Amino acid sequence: MITEWGRRNLKVVFEPIAGVFRALHITPNVITLLGFLLNLVVAYLIMIDQVRWAGGVFLIAAGADAIDGTLARQLGVRNKFGAFWDSTLDRLSESFVIMAIGYVFAAQGEPWGVLIAFLALIASYLVSYTRARGEGLGVDVKVGIGTRVERFIVMALALVLNQLLIGLIVIVVLAGITVLQRMWVVYKITHEMAAAEEAAERAEETHR
Repeated sequence: MITEWGRRNLKVVFEPIAGVFRALHITPNVITLLGFLLNLVVAYLIMIDQVRWAGGVFLIAAGADAIDGTLARQLGVRNKFGAFWDSTLDRLSESFVIMAIGYVFAAQGEPWGVLIAFLALIASYLVSYTRARGEGLGVDVKVGIGTRVERFIVMALALVLNQLLIGLIVIVVLAGITVLQRMWVVYKITHEMAAAEEAAERAEETHR
């Protein structure tokens, strides 16, 4: 996935920046909050029809999102609340940006744009939900062509190029495919687990 490629190849960029925040004694959770606040600015700029400016701020916010994880690794922080905080604000950030786009379509009297914004929001949440629910069942579900990083790239391009509708449609497609991929993986692995448990029970009964 693009996520893994980015972590390997962009480390040389984010490590020094994270080092500066470390020297300033700024915690990863504070940087996560900063990224969220910047995304609120992105949403506001979209709503006042400053879409390309929103794209620029969106890129800065994404940098903050990348740096908080890098800083946490530098500090050796493995705080479960930090992971929860990061994931929650990530979902809220994405939601506010998509909601702002939906607001623009509503103001322009374009119901199909509003509908697609809703679909993008639902599909994006389902990507996260299917992973969390799968992991709750003991299945590692990281597959998919529309993870958060891919959706970020699409959104960044949509904002910078001022092609909001196209961007949302691409997000719906990528996230929708990802949800189906994850559903299939969970279906396949849970059935394999059930078959293995059934075979173990039979073997145990045979040895009694």
